[in-house]
Amino acid sequence: MRFLYGDSTEFDLQIDFLRLINNFVETSVRTIKYENAIFDLKNTIIERKKYNTSVIEDLNVFVLKVETAISGAVANSKEQETLVKYADKSKEIFNKFIEESKTKLSDEIIKEIAQLEKKIKEACEENRKILESFFIYDPIPIVDEKYTIKATEKGYSAKLNIDCEGGICGHFHIASSESPFWRNHVRARDFVKDVQIPARLKKPFLKKELVPEIININDFIIVDLVLSDKELEVVFRKRLDIKAEAFRLKMKLEKEFSVEVSGTEDNGTQRSIEDIPELKNELNYLRLQELGLKIIEKTKYLYPKKQKLETILLEEKDVFEDNLIFELMQKVAVIFAPTIAEIRKHSPSGEELSLKSEDEHGARHEIYLKKSEIKDKLDEIGDKGKTLSEFLDIII
Repeated sequence: MRFLYGDSTEFDLQIDFLRLINNFVETSVRTIKYENAIFDLKNTIIERKKYNTSVIEDLNVFVLKVETAISGAVANSKEQETLVKYADKSKEIFNKFIEESKTKLSDEIIKEIAQLEKKIKEACEENRKILESFFIYDPIPIVDEKYTIKATEKGYSAKLNIDCEGGICGHFHIASSESPFWRNHVRARDFVKDVQIPARLKKPFLKKELVPEIININDFIIVDLVLSDKELEVVFRKRLDIKAEAFRLKMKLEKEFSVEVSGTEDNGTQRSIEDIPELKNELNYLRLQELGLKIIEKTKYLYPKKQKLETILLEEKDVFEDNLIFELMQKVAVIFAPTIAEIRKHSPSGEELSLKSEDEHGARHEIYLKKSEIKDKLDEIGDKGKTLSEFLDIII
């Protein structure tokens, strides 16, 4: 399947972009509605807290006035000695009643706020799911991918951070257990067999000179892995439950390959192998480069296994915690706008955006998206919808 503009010229992106735009609009409307509700809930919480504080302050003033009035009545009485004990008892009973009332009021408001916070949490979760269904298909250009993999008792915990245009970053959980390769612990031999690393200098029996001790890491397990672009950091350990006998490799697999190798002593401290000339000379850089490239290749197998969206950052701010979903969708609209403008130029009708799909047999089908449909959907969120329409540059 390939895609063409409405005038039959080649469409650069080769995707059903009109379907993507429609999905974006529907996603925006749904998430912004939830976010508006969250704003209202948070304002209600603020008001309830203010009300609680205000009532307590008024009750404190009320108590002071009542005590002052009681003391004044006693002072003006001819039977002060008799009234004092009744006045003190009255103050005690009154203060107890007021304190119980303040506690009851505060408890009721605390329960009310807890219910409001529960609704906020539920709304945020709904928004997370909606944005997950949109961003999991990579709707905007990707700048960088960062994989973080850590060994667990039986397999791996894996995460993927995707940096996109517009300062947008999605954090995804990866279902590594669904990958046959990463389902169980992987070892160095699963990538490249017989990689050897000079671990330390040792003194052979009946010899005076120190010589490098070469370790074959065939059976060493990957316990930590971070991959970003062409930079790889990976830790191999002989046993999962022992930190000693481990090697950390930091590689840059660009035009010129470079690697830093460090080993872990029995006491847990790390030392650079390259700081010891006799060990550095024994490093097989071509073999390590081959290992690094294979690890990158196998790690990228995990990309299609990304599943749960944990959060989205906009300019390093959490869109859920900071209520930035409207700002997020504006950023996406700005990214989409140039493509929309190009489609509009090639669309025969000014009332709609159009593309064509062509199957393997050369049969073509028209794809339309009416501007009025977009407007009607965005009108559901008022001024925010109008703003998104302006950013998309599809105003009727």
